[in-house]
Amino acid sequence: MSDTTEITISARMRLSDGELAEVLALKRVCDDHEGLDLKLGFGAADPDTATYPALLLARTGQRLVGFCSLDGDATTAEICGMVDPDWRRQRLGFRLFETARAAFRAAGGERIFAVCEDASASGRAFLTALAAQRAFSEHRMVWRPDAAPAPAAPDDFSVERARPEDFEPLAAALARAFDQGEERLLADLTMASAIATEQVYVARRAGAIIGGFRLSILPDSTGIYAFGIDPRYQRQGWGRQMLARARALATAQGAARVSLEVDTDNAPAIALYRSSGFAIITTYGYYIFSPTLLATGLRLDEAR
Repeated sequence: MSDTTEITISARMRLSDGELAEVLALKRVCDDHEGLDLKLGFGAADPDTATYPALLLARTGQRLVGFCSLDGDATTAEICGMVDPDWRRQRLGFRLFETARAAFRAAGGERIFAVCEDASASGRAFLTALAAQRAFSEHRMVWRPDAAPAPAAPDDFSVERARPEDFEPLAAALARAFDQGEERLLADLTMASAIATEQVYVARRAGAIIGGFRLSILPDSTGIYAFGIDPRYQRQGWGRQMLARARALATAQGAARVSLEVDTDNAPAIALYRSSGFAIITTYGYYIFSPTLLATGLRLDEAR
């Protein structure tokens, strides 16, 4: 294979329909090559306020041979990527990483998590070469259409799209559920509600908000994210009812696949999801890099 100097790398905030088709086609090639279910980002949540490129496309001529996504906020981002199997061992992965790292740092970014599927030998070797350290792991779980239906919900339980006045009480409930800052969660909910591919929902019992979640409409699936029940209402069956509603809302909108991600150490949540018809299909490691690497970057002539 020819040297990577023949490859051009271009930056995007969002993909055109044609580019999206190319990215999904390359994902299928990479998935099939190693038996994977690659996690990727597909564009900036808000291109008007984004400070660094969300997507990098590597081409040789008209052929897409590499792809990288950066998904996060001003200080922290997740990086995901893939390289055509025919173009590996040409340092293309290092070029994509370095291009993304430099843009992120120039915009004031501080921390990058690299997402790598455990089943990806090539991905793990790449991160080993960068001396990345595993920070935590998540399972991806997918709903099985043959799962038993959920029990009927009581009349005083409901799930509906969140209204602006719901965001503060929902953020408070999720802050208690996740042990996170309420202000940050409120900002995330407000931003997500303004994005066409994101839908924020609240669950109510007797009119009171007891939890909520977000549906993320991705090109190849619909994901359930930020799923949480206020601790005061946990272990009473409301999480199971809310999960059933989330799955039903996704399938009613034509989702070919309904998925969610859960920390591998969160045994209670995994048990709930399994008993609700979701099955683990893969596991992702989240890796961090040394401050020195993030600050100074890669010398591509030394990368192996």
